[in-house]
Amino acid sequence: MAQAQEKTKQKKAGFFQWLLVIVVPIIFAIIVLFIVLSVMGVDVITKSKELANQVPFLSEVVTTQEEEEFEREQKKVESQLSEKEHKIETLEAEVSSQEQTIDELNQEVITLTKQLKQMNETSDTKANEMVNLPKLTKSYEEMDPERAASILANVNQEMTTAILNEMEDEKRGEILSQMQAEIAAQLTQNLLD
Repeated sequence: MAQAQEKTKQKKAGFFQWLLVIVVPIIFAIIVLFIVLSVMGVDVITKSKELANQVPFLSEVVTTQEEEEFEREQKKVESQLSEKEHKIETLEAEVSSQEQTIDELNQEVITLTKQLKQMNETSDTKANEMVNLPKLTKSYEEMDPERAASILANVNQEMTTAILNEMEDEKRGEILSQMQAEIAAQLTQNLLD
């Protein structure tokens, strides 16, 4: 009985033996088949990818040329999209900056318009004063010098200087002599300037 067990042990092939006997010849046959088909002009790689793509579990792993082309096209479109989005963000920032500049310029226009109105009002007032200046001067010349001096002392110096400048020298001297010395000195200085 011991001999019978020894014979069965010897007759059973191990895993490694099966591997050498079955797997190695299959791999060799596939390589030879690949070479023969390539020499005959058959595109073995493309055909094998198409066949592997039809097998349910292998189709997820193996990609065909069409799928690779689609993936390349998709990556290209995605990169273009990201570039366009970046460009849009840049342009939006530029628009925001331009809007801020426009707001600042509008504020400046409003400020300058106000200043222009004030200057126009001031120039209108001065023009009216200049039109009335000869009449006023004549009125002060006809007044008593003491009375004219007290009134002109209370008028702003610019107007007083303009009136005195229009007067005859003799009348101007009489009115200045009736004013306080400090006011008369200041008005004299204004007349010289």
